[in-house]
Amino acid sequence: MNWLKFPFREKKIISPEVSVKANPDWHTYRAGEGDKAGRQITKIHAVDDGYVIYFIGCRLYYEPALGKDLASADAALARINRLLDPDPKPGSREYKINVSTLELAGDAFEMFFCGEKDEALEILNSLRDKLQEKEEAQRRLAYQAGTLLIAALPWILYLPVHGKGYAAGVWNPWMLAASLAMAGGLFSVCLNIGSLAVNVNQGHWFLFFAGTTRSMVAFLAGIGLLLAMRSKMFAGITYNGDPPNSGDALKTAEMFFCFLAGFSESFVPNILSKSTEAKADAKAAAVKTAPDKATPEKAAGG
Repeated sequence: MNWLKFPFREKKIISPEVSVKANPDWHTYRAGEGDKAGRQITKIHAVDDGYVIYFIGCRLYYEPALGKDLASADAALARINRLLDPDPKPGSREYKINVSTLELAGDAFEMFFCGEKDEALEILNSLRDKLQEKEEAQRRLAYQAGTLLIAALPWILYLPVHGKGYAAGVWNPWMLAASLAMAGGLFSVCLNIGSLAVNVNQGHWFLFFAGTTRSMVAFLAGIGLLLAMRSKMFAGITYNGDPPNSGDALKTAEMFFCFLAGFSESFVPNILSKSTEAKADAKAAAVKTAPDKATPEKAAGG
């Protein structure tokens, strides 16, 4: 089934066109016969004295529309074709979607040939916008799937080992911190997936791997924050006394901050930069007060 391949199916181009005897007179085009290029016509969509609109497979064609300013309509149709699956297998879900979409486009071209240009362009642009939204949504899901896959791995490793009652070692709190941070990163992606900027020229696999990097950023953020807390860089936020040893179990406050670190990419850099600034200020203050202390001693010695 085609939907099982979503969203990473490869779009292989296969030609559904069947070569038959060419017919140079478009007035006599018939379904099952050839057009002027010798391609077998699948369906006649609309015909009049000045034009014919027809399908070959799931592709839309027209003849001859001479004397019509079709640049804007052709450009809109080209963008629609760019967003459709190229030459899907006849009878498949993608094939039916292509046909139904291009039937609406065919109606728009018929309106265009009848002089209703503005209305026709509105329909064509609307089709393009809907197809673009669909393609962007699929790519966002690919990004989300990449984040979910990597975020699930530490939980798959942690929960079975922890549940079997193995003695907690030094790895235990750090692995849990990473798992919580990656869960926070996944939560952030789920909340902001609608605003994720994607491009229809970006492949599904590209965005899938981009999503995995989001989980890795969250992983590093959680580990970095726990290291900062247990090294007393800002331990006062979570501890009343001294921080736990590196192998001690996580406290609830630590769990929350690790999750928060994965949720917000800017949280940890801000914490680290503020800690660096505070240490720099303290060092500068110590250097400044040192001569002041030395002055009375020198005076007493004199």
